[in-house]
Amino acid sequence: MISMDYKPSSRLRSALYACLLAATLAGCATGQDPRDPYEAYNRKMYAFNNAVDRAVVKPVAEGYQKVTPQPVQTGIRNFFDNLYDVVSLANNILMLRPVPVMNDLMRVSVNTVFGLGGLIDVASSMGLEKNQNGFGDTLAHYGWDNSAYFVPPLYAPSTVRDTLGLGVDYFSMPSREIFTTTWTDLNSTIVNQVDERARLLSLEPAREAALDEYAFTRDAWLAYRARQLGQSVPQDAPGEEDIDIDELVSPEPQLQ
Repeated sequence: MISMDYKPSSRLRSALYACLLAATLAGCATGQDPRDPYEAYNRKMYAFNNAVDRAVVKPVAEGYQKVTPQPVQTGIRNFFDNLYDVVSLANNILMLRPVPVMNDLMRVSVNTVFGLGGLIDVASSMGLEKNQNGFGDTLAHYGWDNSAYFVPPLYAPSTVRDTLGLGVDYFSMPSREIFTTTWTDLNSTIVNQVDERARLLSLEPAREAALDEYAFTRDAWLAYRARQLGQSVPQDAPGEEDIDIDELVSPEPQLQ
């Protein structure tokens, strides 16, 4: 699946990791899930997104991974992560969270000045962790705790709340000041999303193993978001074992 928007890089990566992790779980879908009132639409859109992915996005990502040196790939993802740290900073200000605000401010300052405009993630090596909160997190912080599962066109699984937050995040991205023309803006988006997809290629066997990929993708995603937001997760939610999604993906070397 591909996005034509600037979704948070780490958030998008984690979302897609959760989707592919879900494919490792065996089982079948049961009756109507109250968290998924739009299941009829969502299943059709999920199938469409997967068809586009297999026909277009995956082959492009495979070519990108083959010809692009690893240091260049790392620099690209660091650059876009640094841009989204600015969005995270704005959302933590809206949530009145002073400690994450200072953390994000330090990350942006250090990586922009000492990391060659964000190409090198100096801040993480200093112990400044990524928050990368989007407007969907802000809406959840102020009371929109539960939101229906929703599959946007050409995008990773989401919820109604988080999908609405994407628009605010897009217009908050400082990349709009860097890539000032429609052409450069579009190309930067494509590069970012192709890089995101390339990092998921190692999980293709797991993706293909699910008996009902849609149902378990949904359940794993909703459980992941609940944990991310500090909410309770149903006892029977998939992925409740001590599984680290990042352990299933090749580690990302940092530029030094």
